[in-house]
Amino acid sequence: MVGHTQLAKMQNIDEEIVKSIRDGRPIADAKLEALHVFTTKILRNRGFVSDADVSLFLAAGYTKRNVLEVVLGVGTKILSNYTNHIVHTQLDPFMKGAEWTKPATRAP
Repeated sequence: MVGHTQLAKMQNIDEEIVKSIRDGRPIADAKLEALHVFTTKILRNRGFVSDADVSLFLAAGYTKRNVLEVVLGVGTKILSNYTNHIVHTQLDPFMKGAEWTKPATRAP
């Protein structure tokens, strides 16, 4: 999350979009929220999504190619994340200040 936050800032992604994702809140932009929801379902269900899930994603303006791109993106991130977890990759200096804790585990 830290690296993605900093990279999003470098790409001038709207700060409210980044905050929504970091805080586990819906993204105000409906198309981006559809991408977020679909990607999360792919990840959490290990690729087992319903035809209805795919249809909702397509109805939001995405294509079948985008479905494959989401799968490829999730697969790439899993490889990267698992490697970082195993070798205890240190945060790069540019990530300082963007540390993250999963919303459900934050102290009230």
